[in-house]
Amino acid sequence: METGLLHAVAQYAEEVLGNEGFRYTCAVVANCKLLVVELEGQEGAWDIALLDREALTIAAYLHDISTVAYGFQDHHVKSAEMAVTFLREHLASDVCIMHVEQAILTHTNSQPSEQQTTGSLGGRILYDADKLGRLSGLAVVTSLIEFGARYPNRAITGEVLSAILRHIEERFVDLYQSLNTEPARALAREKFGQTLAFLDGVIEHLSDATPV
Repeated sequence: METGLLHAVAQYAEEVLGNEGFRYTCAVVANCKLLVVELEGQEGAWDIALLDREALTIAAYLHDISTVAYGFQDHHVKSAEMAVTFLREHLASDVCIMHVEQAILTHTNSQPSEQQTTGSLGGRILYDADKLGRLSGLAVVTSLIEFGARYPNRAITGEVLSAILRHIEERFVDLYQSLNTEPARALAREKFGQTLAFLDGVIEHLSDATPV
């Protein structure tokens, strides 16, 4: 059941992020909740009983709130600062604020596999929830748009496009391997496989392509 604080947090996130950003954020919130449910049935180092679920949901809503005004560079730091300010203004408990701040500050951190059971539990779950949306074919389109915006005057030949797609493919593999939890890897596996197959097919096709 949504508390008054959660309702205020969701409203604030929607106001700051706008419709498109808030839609993505809501997907991250949903991914967090799904991963928690999946992790509840697993044995091992994931002690979900210790997780502050409300703080994780709040962190999921607020983890990107600085990006509209300040961009994505070090956005975890600025978003954490903005989240702490907002929560203090709404009289959230010190414990809640601490957990939210920790989760947001660590949600961009990729850890080696042998270290993926250390650090903020909420941060590790939020990392996976955030990255699940970036392992699909849509992320390929986004990456290509970013390249075009960065190099607007560069001629795009089949060779150049193949190189770009290989780089994207490498990033996808690294991202998939960086996921902390098996439930996240299981959820991502099908889309990840389809995306890699798509990239491999396009790269192979471009091997004989003429300039475009």
